[in-house]
Amino acid sequence: MAKKAGTFVRTLVVLIAAAVSPLWAGPDFKMADTLTCTIEASSTPAEIGRKITVSGLTTAASQAVFENHVRSSMPKIFESEKTLVIQLVAAISGSVDTIVIDKTSGRFAHTAAGAFLDVHAISETGTCRPD
Repeated sequence: MAKKAGTFVRTLVVLIAAAVSPLWAGPDFKMADTLTCTIEASSTPAEIGRKITVSGLTTAASQAVFENHVRSSMPKIFESEKTLVIQLVAAISGSVDTIVIDKTSGRFAHTAAGAFLDVHAISETGTCRPD
């Protein structure tokens, strides 16, 4: 029970940080087809500082490459002038990875949850920069 409470608190801290600091990326951010996103806050502290590269953001075939070299196709599921959402739903396990990018500031949120080998969940936020 204590482990679940700790995970909940870490997730809450990550989400609050994202909500109160939307302009951390600064006014110089320009949305691009390829972005390198650095994790700055995470419910799994070992993830802080790691990078996720997202590409094909101006196409229908976007993908993410995680620092551990895992490459995932992540189709767009929502886009507006301010927000872009890409998501993977694993065909075998139903696990999900979702990346939400603020197109005006470069801030992003990444969540992953599933039950492939074990039930897992992670949430993290950070800043993207054009490549």
